Order: sequence, then structure tokens, then C-alpha cells
Amino acid sequence: MPATTTLVTLTYGDRLRYLQVLIERSLACAEIGQVIVVNNAATANLASLTQRWPGQVQVIDLPSNTGSANGYAVGIDAALKAGAEYIWLMDDDNAPSPGAIEALHLRLAECSCKLGRAQVAVLGFRPTHQADIANGVPRRYAFPHRSSCFGFHIAQLPYKLWRRLPWGKPHADSLHHSLVKLPFATYGGLLGHRAMYENIGLPRAEMILYADDTEYTRRITASGGHIFLVTDALLEDLEHSWNIKARTNNIYETFLLGDSDLRAYYTARNQAWFDKFVWARWGWLYHLNRAVFMTLLHLVAVRRGARRRLALLQQAIADGESGRLGINKSFPL
Repeated sequence: MPATTTLVTLTYGDRLRYLQVLIERSLACAEIGQVIVVNNAATANLASLTQRWPGQVQVIDLPSNTGSANGYAVGIDAALKAGAEYIWLMDDDNAPSPGAIEALHLRLAECSCKLGRAQVAVLGFRPTHQADIANGVPRRYAFPHRSSCFGFHIAQLPYKLWRRLPWGKPHADSLHHSLVKLPFATYGGLLGHRAMYENIGLPRAEMILYADDTEYTRRITASGGHIFLVTDALLEDLEHSWNIKARTNNIYETFLLGDSDLRAYYTARNQAWFDKFVWARWGWLYHLNRAVFMTLLHLVAVRRGARRRLALLQQAIADGESGRLGINKSFPL
């Protein structure tokens, strides 16, 4: 396949060591012709990238850190204007394993023939991010049902209790489907034809960061399209994210015990906004799930001595449910 794919990524701070691995591995693949790096006010010397890969790497400098939503919006827009046929989104600390890009393109081509280029995206497999799929959880339990709150849905509670028992524990060897249909996805690993990106537009800059990719990719399936996780297109996480399931016992501890108020605020605010305005199908069921989730959150906060973080989360959720997005002055980037 000719090099018709543009890799779009963004970086901040001093993450050059990760970024170099991503670019090196990507440009070693015949499918990748160009790389666009959105510089969210990084402290690292990104000029070294264009010097090492002249004509293949473009760095777009932003005057300040604007968050992932605006950063990816800038990168996707630049790729489309430059005429990219395919756009592959990656976080700066992701990197493809051998054969991953080829597998993604193969699956995308197969699905596009059946469903149309504008209606399909494929996603590389990151086992730490798609932990339930990696562990063999059945698909109907691996993703939150409509009208859930922060992933909690009362209809899924029996299974969540069952899987914690010795005989209910899922088995990773049950993972045998190379394609898993998703309701939404992450930026990292998403590949689609330009027609798909033109169809869904650009990320909402006012979401700043965290859960902005959930809202963005949900547009694909909300408009009748499809997202498929390609489990044989393995991506490596060079740095593990703060909110992966392996770090804590449950979502309540993830929010209450994490070391960053900024991450907790924006994640909770944006998830609350998404759950109420995008994911809720039946209002009464959403409010029931919300009531149970908030009760459990409060109980865990009291037990773990995290009342201060609980108050922050309550404010974040109130902001999200009121539609107050954008930068919060208490949590500048």
C-alpha cells in the first residue's frame, strides 16, 4: 500500500523520548507518509524531529497548552487541508507493534467495502486501556449500557459481582474475535479515511481534556457508523495512563485517591456532561444509576478519608451537568 496515511499526534511538557519512538516506528511502515505533531507548549526541543525526518514531520506550535481536544482538532484539520487520504491518531506515548498498521488498514479496507469509507473507523488494541476485552469479559458487559452514570448501570451490577467470584472470573483465552464493535473509542490508535473525519467534524475544544475523545468518537456510531477494535493490531503504551484499571480496585478509588486534582476535575466534569447530554437514553434510568453511583462514591470517600476530593468531584459533576465546559480557572493547564 502506498504511503497515503498521515499520523497525527500531540505533545506537551518534556515527552520527546516517547515521541521519537512513536515517529520512528510509524515512519518505518510503508503506509505512513507524513507525521503532524501538535506542540501544546512542550518544553522539549521539537525542532530535532524535523531535522531528523525532513519533509516527513511537521510540527505545529501552539502558544500555550490548550488541552487534547483543541490539539487534536488542530492536527486533524491540518491533515485534512494537506490532503491526507487516511488519518491515524496516536497519543505521543503510544507506539505500533510490528504489523499493527498493516492489520488496521486491512481491516479498514474490508469494512469500508461493506459499509462505506465515511462510516467506518478501526482502533488499535491497547490491552491496558481495553482491559475488559483483554481479560475476556463478554462484550455486552465490557462497555457501559446507555443511561449509565460513570460506567455504572444497575443492570450490569449482578455480573460485576459475579466476576469477582472465583467461578465467575473471566478468562483471557476467550479473546478470539479479531474485530470487536465499540460504541466509542480513544484518540490513541484510531484510523479512518478522510471521509469519516469530514463526516464527524473536529473535537469540541471546550472539553479541554479527558473524555473529549469519547464524545468525539461517539459521533461515528451516533450517525450510523461503526468503530471496530482490531485485536491483532497491537499498540504499545510506553507510559501507562493514570486511570487504567490496573492501578486501583474500582472507579471510585480512581477518582478519590488519584494524585491530581486537575485530572479528577476535568475527567469527572466531562464524563458527567457526556453521560447526561449524550449517553442518557431514558432520563429516569440515568437518574437511578446516578443516585446509586453517587451513594457509592460517598461511601468510599468516607471509608478512605477522601472528603476533600469528594467535594471537588461533586463540583465537577455539577459543572458538567450544567454544561459549564471550557477552562476552569482553578485548574489551568
